[in-house]
Amino acid sequence: MKKLIFSVLILGATMISCSSDDAVISESAASAIQTYVDNNYPDATIMSKVNENSTITATLNTGEAITFTTSGTVVSYSNNSEYGMKADSLGLTTTDSIHIDSIAGGRHGHDGDKSGGRGGKGGHGDKGGKGGKGGHGDKGTKDGSGRGDHGLNSISIDSLSTTINTYISTNYAGFTVLHAEVDTICQGVVTEVLVSSSSQEPIKLVFDAAGTYLLKAERALYSNVPTEVSTAVTTNYSTYTVMTRGEIFTMADNSLEYKVYLSLSGTRKMVTFKADGSVLCEK
Repeated sequence: MKKLIFSVLILGATMISCSSDDAVISESAASAIQTYVDNNYPDATIMSKVNENSTITATLNTGEAITFTTSGTVVSYSNNSEYGMKADSLGLTTTDSIHIDSIAGGRHGHDGDKSGGRGGKGGHGDKGGKGGKGGHGDKGTKDGSGRGDHGLNSISIDSLSTTINTYISTNYAGFTVLHAEVDTICQGVVTEVLVSSSSQEPIKLVFDAAGTYLLKAERALYSNVPTEVSTAVTTNYSTYTVMTRGEIFTMADNSLEYKVYLSLSGTRKMVTFKADGSVLCEK
């Protein structure tokens, strides 16, 4: 009898302990959030989703964060620049490798394992501050593997060349560097740097291997692309679903190019067009 009472007490204590934790994200909310990001931020991926009881915050690999209701409706947007994602080479606060669970004093945890398990450990807060609590992971991948900071191609923003930093400080004074990565586009292997001056969506600056400025990329509604581009999409990719937003490229010579994101049966395709509708490249 004593053993039974003891077991009941332990079980009750465990239930009370678990009930104080953040709630697990429902599959319907996770699906709604993923669909929204796919359509509106097709150039980014979700690094973590944290249920904070009344809202869910999805942090993207670009450092941006989108807050949703627990049913998956958008509430607000932030580019997280206030969380110290800055480059010391631009005369700002030094930060080396920024991990997702250190953003905002560790408010965000890593994705859970395949059973939707415990979130990541809270990161350290700013100097003199207390580290935040790690959030619970949502439903994880089949193999339970975690995702790394800012994607596989990310590079330290402190490693940007003098040429790139000089261009940014000269032409985007007052902007904060949010993220940098190496990518392959129509022009070849490039360095992409996200910068922002406020809570607005960031601007992507693209440089070649020598650090020479190539273009500025901004998210744009697909409905605003030239007729020549939309006609080319309809003609050549009629079986694909077009994402709500793509990107508009303002080249160094001020000519325009358009990147369109497409999806077919779970397969995604990115196609870059000239303003006349001709295809530059696809991947």
